Amino acid sequence: MSSELGLDLSRRRRFLGQFGWALYQLASSPYFVIINIFVFAAYFQKNVVGDPVEGQVVWGYSQAMAGVLIPLCAPILGALADAYGPRKPGLILFSVLAIPAMIALWFVSPGEVALGFAAIVVAAVTMECAAIYHNAMLPTVAGVRNIGFMSGIAYSLDYIGSFLIFMVWLAIPALGIMAWFGDEPFAHERLSGPLSVIWLIVFSIPVVLFTPDLPYSGLTLWQAIGKGLNQLGHTISRVVHYRNLATYLIVRAIYADGMSAVFAFLAGYLSGVFGWETAKIGIYALIVLTVPIFTSFIGGWIDDKIGSKRTIVISLFVFTIAVLGSISTTPNEYLFFFPVTDDLRMQQLPVLGPLFSLFGFTQFPEQVSLAFSVMGGMFVGPVLASSRTMVARIAPTTMVSEIYGLYTLTGKATAFMAPFLVAVVTGATQNQRAGFAVILVFLVLGLVGLLWVKEERAEVAPR
Repeated sequence: MSSELGLDLSRRRRFLGQFGWALYQLASSPYFVIINIFVFAAYFQKNVVGDPVEGQVVWGYSQAMAGVLIPLCAPILGALADAYGPRKPGLILFSVLAIPAMIALWFVSPGEVALGFAAIVVAAVTMECAAIYHNAMLPTVAGVRNIGFMSGIAYSLDYIGSFLIFMVWLAIPALGIMAWFGDEPFAHERLSGPLSVIWLIVFSIPVVLFTPDLPYSGLTLWQAIGKGLNQLGHTISRVVHYRNLATYLIVRAIYADGMSAVFAFLAGYLSGVFGWETAKIGIYALIVLTVPIFTSFIGGWIDDKIGSKRTIVISLFVFTIAVLGSISTTPNEYLFFFPVTDDLRMQQLPVLGPLFSLFGFTQFPEQVSLAFSVMGGMFVGPVLASSRTMVARIAPTTMVSEIYGLYTLTGKATAFMAPFLVAVVTGATQNQRAGFAVILVFLVLGLVGLLWVKEERAEVAPR
């Protein structure tokens, strides 16, 4: 009887640990979604800068700056985590450091471009550093047989969090809360920062209290840094031995750069092309974010059945087609070549059109664009979840945190490229569509590069 009770308690602790780890992804979702993709991103480009085209340029440079800074931290932090032992201290530290930057977004009123630029860069760097430690905890909380499903569940919670935070944000005016701020300009949009902070703090509590962590190695912080850097140098010097792993990290960096750019520019692009107000962007986000709630954990289950690489390839291919379709549509044309006449503009897209109309998307071209966005949303979760799982499948078991640090390093080492090129092309052509189209190059190159990646675990290189 006592043994059964002990087993039951062990299972309960394991469940709480896994739940806490997955719930942190929900906790961090407002920054990545409501700030960096939809609400604040669109507000900054359209209202803070004051011009959608110039706003896309400035936003591009802010993302490029963060993309330059993050790789300076990522490999050191990952190697340090492997040598030091526990991951939660780093997760907590960088989450706390992100809070002042997100609060600062409240003070970014129209014209405060420099403050908004600085706050976004700091928040991006600190949240990405926190993600290194969160990713590195995955093999600790999940077994080999369900690691893909566990990663997928976390992304499902991520999108549930994104959906719920949008519901809360959209409900703020109806609750009369905006009256507290008097005549403050764009108070609703600026509240996205403080609201994200509250969300982050509340839903981070379970990972702090319940998720198990690795024990301390016994090394001091400086000893761990020295050992970690020594191991990192050894890994880099043996890059030939880790050829398959290195190839994956580089290829993933290419398509991740493209996907990040889609997320970073999507709201501003749609707001500029279709003239949508921020509230309509919020409704659009709710629709798109509902889909990956279900497809992320299904993708994780499929990952455990057919492997991470196959899941990534299939999902990334569909996502790329969806991005192409979104670019193909403007208020005056769809699928690049077909004009939108006045009669067609007021018609409904077959099947989905009447449903989209209920949410305020009544015109044919915006329904086409939204349909492609929903299609892409179905597969974005599986790409992200399986990309993370792939590292746990092919990295040596004793080097997981280090490789996740390199995963972030390679993912961010070139992360400035797509935003930078979007900014440059947009500025040169004065055309948002032309600038956004640059992203497709990164997605296609990533798909092609995956042909050279094998899903097999590397052995630790001999000294």
